[in-house]
Amino acid sequence: MTITLEEQFDVAGVPADVTSVKLSNAAGTAGVIRNDTSAVVVEDGVDMENVQTGLYRYTFTEPAVGLTYTYWVEWVYAGETYRDEKTYTSAVRSNFHSSRGAMGKDEIVAWVKTQIAPLTVATPDETIEQVVDNAVCYWNTHSGFELITMFATPASGQYVQLNAQFKDVVEIWPANTTGWVFNNHPLWTLTGIQLLDNITGDMIMLSEAFRNYQVYIGSDMRFTFIPSTDPAVGGKLFAINVPLGSEQIAVRGTKRITATELITSEHILDWVLNYAWALLKIIEGHTMRIAMIADIKTPGHDYVNEGYKEKEALEEKLAYEGRWVTFAQRG
Repeated sequence: MTITLEEQFDVAGVPADVTSVKLSNAAGTAGVIRNDTSAVVVEDGVDMENVQTGLYRYTFTEPAVGLTYTYWVEWVYAGETYRDEKTYTSAVRSNFHSSRGAMGKDEIVAWVKTQIAPLTVATPDETIEQVVDNAVCYWNTHSGFELITMFATPASGQYVQLNAQFKDVVEIWPANTTGWVFNNHPLWTLTGIQLLDNITGDMIMLSEAFRNYQVYIGSDMRFTFIPSTDPAVGGKLFAINVPLGSEQIAVRGTKRITATELITSEHILDWVLNYAWALLKIIEGHTMRIAMIADIKTPGHDYVNEGYKEKEALEEKLAYEGRWVTFAQRG
């Protein structure tokens, strides 16, 4: 079994990359140790991989199941070095979720292989990995799961590089609030409806007119999303007429499961696990179904039928429950 350590970095609530991230303790002797023997499992100074903006991971093979580990994450940001000491407890995956509440491809493959225990699957690991890839691919092409993320507002004439989890963009919102004269200029409120002079009245009229102009321009905000041809790279979002003062925009779209992602959503994980198991049932059933003599059905025959029925049921379930948006095609 493998263990994936994950570290997320945010600046002002927005995912952000740091200068470097590695596994290293203060003494410079280890990155990860097992707590029962204090033996070094991961050497000091190993870099964590930057898989997407602000997200770093490192995967290693555990020497035994059910161990507790201590590891140290050292990172550099803005010229300063920081370090956190953390623990991780491994566990036997006996249900849909791993001990950390997330599952990657390796954990899903391991889970699928245990579903006919104490028997051992006859299907090679390479084929099971392809089965998991097929399950994820089907979910990606047939689901419309909602995804919302904040991004920095692009400068005029530039674009926002979205992360690879966005398949498409449905709408965007500017993260700003409308200013009002009585909030921004409380002194004017003290004068009531009687103005001190014509200059003060002109100032109020001009400021309100300009505010309404900003609202009018913002109401004509438009965007265009250009998907990437590489599923590992996010698409580009172009937006115009974003209201002034909007430092961030909320992007709402449909989700894609990426190749390196640890799935945390219970809805997604439940579907992917069961669909992969249904596909493997079909393969295992064909392997066991060597012959059918005198209409006597072998266990493999039942496996194939069960696999196909579960596969169709899951596809129907995804069609009804897995779409936050409705797909349409012009005639």
